[in-house]
Amino acid sequence: MSNFLKIKKNINSVVKYEAGLSKLADRKKIVKLSSNEGAFGASPKIRKILKNSENKIFRYPDPESNALKKEISKKYKLNQNNVICGNGSDEILATVAKIFSGPGDEILYSEYGFLMYPIASQLAGAKGIKVKDINYKNSIKNFIKSVTKKTKIIFIANPNNPTGTYLTKKELDEFIIKLPKRILLVIDAAYAEYVTKEDYTSGIDLVKKNNNIIMTRTFSKIYGLAGQRLGWAYSSKYIADIFNKVRLPFNINKIASDAGIIALKDKSFFKRSIKHNSYYLNWLIKEIVKIGLIPIPSVANFLLVKFPEKGKFSATNVNKYLLSKGIIIRKVDSYGLNNCLRISIGKKHELVKFVKYLKIYFKKKL
Repeated sequence: MSNFLKIKKNINSVVKYEAGLSKLADRKKIVKLSSNEGAFGASPKIRKILKNSENKIFRYPDPESNALKKEISKKYKLNQNNVICGNGSDEILATVAKIFSGPGDEILYSEYGFLMYPIASQLAGAKGIKVKDINYKNSIKNFIKSVTKKTKIIFIANPNNPTGTYLTKKELDEFIIKLPKRILLVIDAAYAEYVTKEDYTSGIDLVKKNNNIIMTRTFSKIYGLAGQRLGWAYSSKYIADIFNKVRLPFNINKIASDAGIIALKDKSFFKRSIKHNSYYLNWLIKEIVKIGLIPIPSVANFLLVKFPEKGKFSATNVNKYLLSKGIIIRKVDSYGLNNCLRISIGKKHELVKFVKYLKIYFKKKL
């Protein structure tokens, strides 16, 4: 094979992101609880935008996404100049890694952190360092121990995916005090909207007090716009200005931007989604405990469940059985959690069906 196309040495070592299953070849009807998508999809008010979009798609969108930034700033009481918009929060994470790190640098992320972090690190040419969790939770102590002169960025998902655990505001405050100001702390708050704990912070208040912190968010979860690829971030103006210099032009398509604006305005849909998630997350935890399994305490819209390591009731065998019944949940082997499965909080009938077949498999009373 010709070698006229040369690539960076680090590119060959990049591990491809593995998304959750979306389809089953032998089934038309499935229950999909694998990707942490919003249980109710998108706000019904967005459908009007999709119907009226055909007369606008030949025009370029606003390259600065000003209307969307304005609505985000209004909802969260932010300085619009410090808001970043991206083609999903993935684009923001990858771009930030490329801007602030490179060959010879190190990027830290948790042992069970989002798989995009090592990918972003490798694309930047930096060395990704896994930091050991404690009880499936980000360990501030271990992060501080892992910091070296080469450390440039720390990625922390809060709540964390796929574990569902979170760091309190107090824990983050203590972490920031100990963290050298030369290190950029990226708080990935993709599931922030679902958290009802009073001791939680999405990171907005921390960004306002610290120039070396950036908080990322997404429209893919509670707003139900995963297919539109829309994310945003809040940072110092210095970081926002640099990001906007290097991002691709027109990185946000017009339909996604318009849908995001409507989603932010639909307060009743937002409240309904939170109420549903809170109720059925607690319901699912209780049902899992009844079966005799171990759920990892979660504050997000999914639940990580531990299974026996071997035998009929292992995560692998249970997953195969559920797939045979048309139920798709998430295997998390790629995270190093071979004995666990992650279940998204879907609609009531989807969760009821999931629990029903799980009880049948474990021979529990329905």
